[in-house]
Amino acid sequence: MATDVELLQAYAQNRSESAFTELVQRHIDLVYSAALRDAHGDASLAEDTTQAVFVELAKKASSLVRHPALAGWLYTCVRRMAANLHRSEERRQRREEEAQIMNELLSSEPSEPVWRQVQPVLDDAMHELNETDRTAVVLRFFEERSLKEVGVALGINENAARMRVDRA
Repeated sequence: MATDVELLQAYAQNRSESAFTELVQRHIDLVYSAALRDAHGDASLAEDTTQAVFVELAKKASSLVRHPALAGWLYTCVRRMAANLHRSEERRQRREEEAQIMNELLSSEPSEPVWRQVQPVLDDAMHELNETDRTAVVLRFFEERSLKEVGVALGINENAARMRVDRA
């Protein structure tokens, strides 16, 4: 039976699929169980972590030939990959929440809790604008006027009104 080092060498030098498959079979239980613990029992996240670890192993096989203990490297890699996936998931959830808030704001009647969250931020942002920009925003978004109407009210053309509203 070949050692981990021999299997890594075979994969690193010849891209031997059988050598890599043997490595995966030897270590998948260790990697998956560590990933499952890091994922607090979330099997889907543990599977994603396990896959990411073995992808990383494939990428770094040649440099790992000299590593003293592959199992230790795999365990450390599980922690790193799990943390990366966790951060990615948090970012995805945050983007979804922001999109939901934006959709509620763009709907005809925003919900009261959302409006209470946004109102102070919106008021602060509006007060920071100069008077002309603030007028352009009020006309365009609060009074729902067209860009042409905003331009007429400000004494500028439609293109300039668009640029002013976009900039504000």
